[in-house]
Amino acid sequence: MKVREIMTRPVITEDENTAVRKIAEDMEELGIGSVVITADGKPVGIITERDIALKVLLRDKRASEVKAKEIMSSPLITIDVEATEEEACKLASRKRIKRLPVVDEGVVVGILSIRDLLTRKPEYVKEFYF
Repeated sequence: MKVREIMTRPVITEDENTAVRKIAEDMEELGIGSVVITADGKPVGIITERDIALKVLLRDKRASEVKAKEIMSSPLITIDVEATEEEACKLASRKRIKRLPVVDEGVVVGILSIRDLLTRKPEYVKEFYF
């Protein structure tokens, strides 16, 4: 099965100069665990709830003063919309990441989580946890 068939849409993006506080508020309001960070409209990184906890809260930084570009994970690892779920699983496990932005000709069109993969193919669990 192709990634396009199992990815989550739409993907939420924020500019690299957005304050982490606004990103956290948006994530809470939308019930999501990550946002793709853009620079000049192009995807350059990702911020997850874990990034906010480890890079802001545990370091006693003020979320209203920290910009997305300061804590985002970068370079952004993406997968093509035409890739298979097996290719996505191998990439995510090799890179040790839990969310893969899905791109179509360089434009982010969705996001794929390991939860999406494991829900469909529980046998992939060995790729991530063993």
